Amino acid sequence: MNSFIIFLRAVNVSGKNLIKMADLKALLVKEGYQDVKTYIQSGNVFLKSNLSAKELKTNFNQLLKKHFQLEISCFVLTIDQVKKALANNPIKREMEGNKLFFTFLDDTPKKENIDALEALDISPEEYHLNEDLLYFYLPNGMSNSKLNNNFFEKKLKVNATGRNLNTINKMLQLANE
Repeated sequence: MNSFIIFLRAVNVSGKNLIKMADLKALLVKEGYQDVKTYIQSGNVFLKSNLSAKELKTNFNQLLKKHFQLEISCFVLTIDQVKKALANNPIKREMEGNKLFFTFLDDTPKKENIDALEALDISPEEYHLNEDLLYFYLPNGMSNSKLNNNFFEKKLKVNATGRNLNTINKMLQLANE
């Protein structure tokens, strides 16, 4: 069996794309997925499956559409991919876990979009792009920043979903339980 962490994009945000995680978990168990665990209400799922990541993504999207009438992006990652994202974090300083974000992109952005983003002055905040993964640090917190998932999606012209360091660590902890 393969272990996966799935991050759903824009679930239970501002009253949109509503999914109760208990309902999602029950559905996934009913569908035969193993060791299903969810964390908070923002669409974080750990599960085990015999499917490949690509097959799981297709199946997951079909389930969301059929049972919740939602067409949203889901990012299916192996445990190794999430561990690698954590290990490769270029922002190596002590910080609160809710100020460092890992944003997974569904594709590598085009050079002209990267160049346009790099031309912006975002200090004191910072970001680092590594192909299809964006790290960003918000020293004053998310509520005091213009940098968020939507900002990066618009600038880079790719679908994305982000999680803070606390959530990344919690999902890896769930995977090890």
